[in-house]
Amino acid sequence: MKIRKEHLILAAILSAGLAVRIVFFRHEVFIGNNPAFFARLGKNLVENGVYAFGENYNMGLFFPPGYPVFVGLMNLFVNDLFLSGKLVSLIAGVVTIVIFYKIGKEIYNGRAGLFAAFALAALPLAIKMSVVGQTDALFYCFAFLSIYLFIISAGKDNILMHIPAGIFTGMAYLTRPEGLLLLLLPFLLSDSLNPFRNKRQLLKIAIVFSLFMLVISPYLLFIKNSTGKFSLSGKSSTAAFIAEMPESYHELMSVEGNPDYDSALYSLNAEKNQVRLFDENSQVSFAGFVLKHPASFLKKYGKNIIEEQKILVKLLVPIILPLFFAFFTRDLFRAGSRLIFILFPLMFFLVYPAVLIMERHALLTVLFLIIFSSAGYADSGYALSVILDFYGIAKNRLAAFGVKNIRYIIIAVFILSTLPYLMFSNAVKTAFPVEAVNAGRYLKNKVSDEYEKLNVMSRQPWVSFYSDARFTWLPYADVADLVHFAKLYKVDYIVIDERLLGKWKFYDRLTRMDKYSGDVTLAYEDRSGRLIRLFRVNYKKWQAVSYNHL
Repeated sequence: MKIRKEHLILAAILSAGLAVRIVFFRHEVFIGNNPAFFARLGKNLVENGVYAFGENYNMGLFFPPGYPVFVGLMNLFVNDLFLSGKLVSLIAGVVTIVIFYKIGKEIYNGRAGLFAAFALAALPLAIKMSVVGQTDALFYCFAFLSIYLFIISAGKDNILMHIPAGIFTGMAYLTRPEGLLLLLLPFLLSDSLNPFRNKRQLLKIAIVFSLFMLVISPYLLFIKNSTGKFSLSGKSSTAAFIAEMPESYHELMSVEGNPDYDSALYSLNAEKNQVRLFDENSQVSFAGFVLKHPASFLKKYGKNIIEEQKILVKLLVPIILPLFFAFFTRDLFRAGSRLIFILFPLMFFLVYPAVLIMERHALLTVLFLIIFSSAGYADSGYALSVILDFYGIAKNRLAAFGVKNIRYIIIAVFILSTLPYLMFSNAVKTAFPVEAVNAGRYLKNKVSDEYEKLNVMSRQPWVSFYSDARFTWLPYADVADLVHFAKLYKVDYIVIDERLLGKWKFYDRLTRMDKYSGDVTLAYEDRSGRLIRLFRVNYKKWQAVSYNHL
């Protein structure tokens, strides 16, 4: 069979996209916060059949199991949780490039499909999300695969295609809760203004919803059994609780170890037996959060919208030309499937500011607009000629040169505009707390090499992850309350690190807690990065562990 030029170009895009991702893949050498939770949840679920991690709060309630289960399965083959998480994201990221090509080709043409694939392959933030242990890359893969299947089914009126569409929609939801919005696709792609009057369309919708519920039902039952109430996401109450915090905390939440933010979320409750965030989040509902103080909510929402716009301006610069030209595309909205790539980014643009705005959230809006803009790339010559003709300069030599080479200009603008992002964006920079990694490896190699034998309490799960230990959230508290809390949850080691706790008002006392409490002993100290100390909680049943000073 003769290989088409289009397929050769796609192969080149895939190769280049994979190559640049491998470069970033090799430089990503630290597990991070959420990836550590995903990894341990996935390992526990796959190997032990228990979706749990965390002694004083099960992070399985906060994170849906879609991504963790793939990390756990990958770990069966590579036996490295950090590498497993990155590999899942890498594979999903590369597969999504092909999906973008297929969608662009299906709703526009092959040239549009190639541009969509190229833009995703080369977009810096998309590259970053393809090499880290986060849910993003896998969610994009499932979400856009679902969209592609729905488009194919609508075009060919194929009921059977709704079976995998319903399954992958459920998997998208289990990866990130916003996947729930994909259930709108059968309605948006219906030929009937009222699909409930069309028996065939009603059957398609029934298939999708049935399979969706079948896929997600184990997770819903898990939430019900854990919290005592039905909910579409165990994360919603926590997100609402965080969103309800004063505006000043959101401005400072990204500041490492910010004491005001940590105090608001991680102080102890009145009974001093739980961190405030996990004690109160079950009492907060998103509807209650919105209705309790509507004026305050609207003020925060408006501010988040403005912040989101700033992020989008930066992220949309590489595709600004084809995005503009897309509105001049012939028969742009004749196919209903094309409306998806305007309506969905609009929905996500309006939904995310209700809680919190991050670059990762804005990226989803950009990905939809990439596919929408692919039509502008494919018809850029026609669009530019229409614009130039309107101004009466279409026959100008320079204008003619622009029309002839506009696609190359778009690609050049795309590449050049991404370079500053790679150099200056915080999203592609990861701090490496070498002292926490060393402390974790010390516990694993010098104290215990048995999985989950030790219980480590810290502000972030870094030491716990690198020591294969259990994890307890460290509360914002002074020595006496901190030690009491540690004993309550049978903590073995307390991590006091300058990187995360250095700005706390209790920090100096905490670094010398063995001087204020006879229930702890200094067991380890490291200054290779910032100061970190491990204090062993004394229980009579334990053997003494010698003090090690680096």
